[in-house]
Amino acid sequence: MTHPHAPHLGPLVSGDEITSELRRRKRTDIYQTVRGSSPALIAEKVKLEEEDGWRTVRQNAKSTRMAKPKPLDEQLEDELWCILAQMGFGEMSKGRQFAVAVGNNLPPRQIDVYAKDDEAVAVVECTQRRTPGKKRMSSLVEKIVATRRSLLNSIRRAYEPSTKPKVKFVIATRNVSWSDADLAKCKEAKIAVITDSEIDYYRALVQHLKHAARYQFLGHLFGGQKIDGLNKQVLATRGRMGGHTFYTFLIRPEDLLKIAYVGHKASRNTDDLATYQRMLQPRRLKKIAQYINGGGRFPTNIVVNLKTSRRSGLRFDIKDNVDDVALGTLYLPPNYASAWVIDGQHRLYGYEYARAAAGFKQGSTALPVLAYENLPSEKEMDLFIDINSKQVKVSTGLLVELYADLHWESSNTDDAFQALLSRVASRLNGNAVSPLHGRMVVSGKRKTAYRCLTQTSIRDGLLKSKLLGTLRTGAVVPGPLSTARANDYAANLRKAVRVVSDCLGVFANGLEDHWRLGDAAGGYLCTNNGIRALFHVMKDVADDIQQKQGVDLCLLDAEATFERIAPYLEILLKYFEDASSQEIRSYRRIGSSLTAVRQQAFGLETQINKQRPGFQPAGLQEYLESRDEAGTEEAAASVRRIHQRLFGYVIGALKEHFGTVEKAWWTSGIPVRIRQKCAHEWEAKNRDGEEESHLYLIDYVEICREHWDLVKTVVSLDSRHMENWRESTKWIKDLNEIRKITTHPERGVLSTTQVTFVKDCLHKVEMYFPEGGTEGPTV
Repeated sequence: MTHPHAPHLGPLVSGDEITSELRRRKRTDIYQTVRGSSPALIAEKVKLEEEDGWRTVRQNAKSTRMAKPKPLDEQLEDELWCILAQMGFGEMSKGRQFAVAVGNNLPPRQIDVYAKDDEAVAVVECTQRRTPGKKRMSSLVEKIVATRRSLLNSIRRAYEPSTKPKVKFVIATRNVSWSDADLAKCKEAKIAVITDSEIDYYRALVQHLKHAARYQFLGHLFGGQKIDGLNKQVLATRGRMGGHTFYTFLIRPEDLLKIAYVGHKASRNTDDLATYQRMLQPRRLKKIAQYINGGGRFPTNIVVNLKTSRRSGLRFDIKDNVDDVALGTLYLPPNYASAWVIDGQHRLYGYEYARAAAGFKQGSTALPVLAYENLPSEKEMDLFIDINSKQVKVSTGLLVELYADLHWESSNTDDAFQALLSRVASRLNGNAVSPLHGRMVVSGKRKTAYRCLTQTSIRDGLLKSKLLGTLRTGAVVPGPLSTARANDYAANLRKAVRVVSDCLGVFANGLEDHWRLGDAAGGYLCTNNGIRALFHVMKDVADDIQQKQGVDLCLLDAEATFERIAPYLEILLKYFEDASSQEIRSYRRIGSSLTAVRQQAFGLETQINKQRPGFQPAGLQEYLESRDEAGTEEAAASVRRIHQRLFGYVIGALKEHFGTVEKAWWTSGIPVRIRQKCAHEWEAKNRDGEEESHLYLIDYVEICREHWDLVKTVVSLDSRHMENWRESTKWIKDLNEIRKITTHPERGVLSTTQVTFVKDCLHKVEMYFPEGGTEGPTV
């Protein structure tokens, strides 16, 4: 309530007067009526007005109604005023003559927009340009600083002492490119700055969350500051769950709304509006409001994470203890945007819709809340995904994207870095000039061979390759695709998207057919594993550039960074232009684990090493030494010899034991499943040869198990494992995995370890298996 003896502060509007003022200010035009004694005179006057920018909106018999856009300064003032009024501020400035006293001998200071609720006041100065460009803002900043103390005194004296509203000065601009120096002055003077994207953001947000958007806005203005009016105490229980402290309590929705947030308080651009729209669907909010106003109640907990100072934490006065649970008074954080809503967004914000409708009784409902205290970001994310994926059946990939969007530019470095990685992946899919545009499987899109990528995989690839840096003790060490300013997330986003797009564009433009295949037969580069492998290559190339050329790519802009990396990628482009289908398949068959992707990267880097022998990233030499191309050919022949000796001995032993009459050894010695499989293949080949010629190497494991006592002295190869058939036949399983590689060249070459294993097996087989026996199959 305004104090009756307060200094000048006004004129003000409240209640229904705000609605009337809002209706007027929403108009984008100003109007006038042109009259005259005759139609000709009216037409002459209209023509003169049109030269001044007026346009005809309606012609009457004795007058013409004309309109033109509001002046620039008035447009922005009205736009900001309307946004704040729709947020539900209870007191607003009236007209364009609102002023606040600044001293006895000075005229009152005119203020563009003034908005007050129970706890806070926003004092907004507006300025804009007709077209985008630079504008010197230091004079306005200095003007606010010079009069701020007097304005604060007048505002605080205007209200009853018990209210003590928190006051924030704001500069709102349109089409103004702020200089770093002017932004620094505002930061030093604690003046909030709202630019084009943030204005658009809040205008859309208020349509989505209605009055609840006010708390997101106030969280922007007063982030980290204590607000006396937000002090709230609740009766709560405290316990431990999964090693983390939690509280349960009841609270009125209007009280929880003041400190709750869905998007991080630093997220203020139109990109994040998609996040709100996905997390908070207006249709669901309206249905919940109808349910509430119809007497419905929600018995399940809203789950939040209360963010507090690590030093002080939450205050909890214990009244009683029952086993490991304490009962007492919990003092909630007196800060806007201090309660991240993990689950229950629709229930909580649905009350704001309900409050705006008829039939809602203020204070008639209490919500049950389960609140964690400073839950670590990785645990918070796991809980967020686990709860929401099960309750609303949202894909994990989308939830990861949502979580990261909602934590864009978070004050928590870990959250902010994870959000950056996710947003880079999202931009690569959404940017029309990106080689990955439309190639990721997102919500509402089905996977195809062409659309085969996932944002989660691309994001993880960026993380594991360290292209955008690494996290160390709460700080980010810049990577080659970021800038030297680790905390300039917007700049790092722009550079990373540009460089990744240009680097992948080398292959998308040079190998159009291959790139278009995706994960269809013959494709590799535009697959999750292919791109993750390329990310590793790009990071190793960046390290090589720094070592050989002394250039840290984080110090270069996007264009210069790409120019340094491109020559290495051109070598790979040439390699894939000439690569056989078998070579391409060999990369696809390695696997998708972290180790497998790293092996694929080493395979690609081998091609660069052939052209640039000095290119020796960590691990490549070990990889090269582990490969044995000559040994692979030798091993292929050895595997065939082992198979033949195994066939000869096992089948010979079965014939000797069961006899050959009516092929008794086959029906009694070979398990029925294997006989059926061999018979099927024998028939498919028009009964060419004998059924047993279709026995596979892996089949001998099951055959030997059935007759272990008959063959164990020979097949075990090592008497130490003779009584354990599983251990004694493991060498056959391992040999079969190697056989898959030697008989399918597209799977690559064997390692030196595998070649040695085959040699050892052959040596033991020749030692333990008797000469002669039944002639083996042609393998």
